[in-house]
Amino acid sequence: MHKPLVQLATTTTQWKPRSTPGLIKEFVFVKSLGISLFSQQLRLPSTYKYPPPSRPPDCKTSWFPLNKQQAMACRHRTTSLFNTLDSSAPATSIRAYTDGSKSSSQETTTCAIFIPALNKEHAWTLTKGSSIFTAEVTAIYQALKLFYDMDDCPPEAIIYSDSSSAITAISSNSLSENEAITAIREIIASLKSSGTRTRLTWIPSHTGIEGNERTDRLAATECNTQDGEEVHNSLSPKEMVSIIRANWASSLAVSAERSLRLLTPLAL
Repeated sequence: MHKPLVQLATTTTQWKPRSTPGLIKEFVFVKSLGISLFSQQLRLPSTYKYPPPSRPPDCKTSWFPLNKQQAMACRHRTTSLFNTLDSSAPATSIRAYTDGSKSSSQETTTCAIFIPALNKEHAWTLTKGSSIFTAEVTAIYQALKLFYDMDDCPPEAIIYSDSSSAITAISSNSLSENEAITAIREIIASLKSSGTRTRLTWIPSHTGIEGNERTDRLAATECNTQDGEEVHNSLSPKEMVSIIRANWASSLAVSAERSLRLLTPLAL
């Protein structure tokens, strides 16, 4: 069943009206939205070898002791508590702040990282239609990849993220349809094998924590300018469906408006 569907989705055949397969129009519509339903399959053996994708990563997770509401209530207390917790980590640990952003028009999705010890900041623009969740996990992946590519080998890498859903997904043993989750689990294993343990730490957003505020501004600026590097990530099935639904809703709204214009003179 899969092979005939791929053939229909990728064919360039010009069909006659009476012999056009039923799914062709739908495939053409989806393709017009820039969605590739059937990505090219890698030949075996796969380049992905370790760890098994269902195995939770060997990393620690920690959560800021105040929830978002409590943290928002007193920003001074929040920043003071964060500074205390951060300073309790070994000085040899390297830290990164990560964040994602999505434009109000839902067209642009970006992510950013900030590494204080290296005085390094960077922002990326993701594939059009990517969700804010994908932005958050992509930012975490980019930070871990940068740590892995370093000449030095710090004993611990700490990621500060304001996305609890991203940290939960990464640390679970559930398979994920988001390719960034699998990539993160793999690079965490690679970091461990080369002597660096990983800690994922949730912190509340927009509460005055300097590193988080900085990455938030970086990601938001990239949404407006889009002058950073592009990440050509694959869209997950949920993201594809979201794009199609949004297009359908827009088309229905336009059709309803046209119908209303036609009916108004008749009502008068």
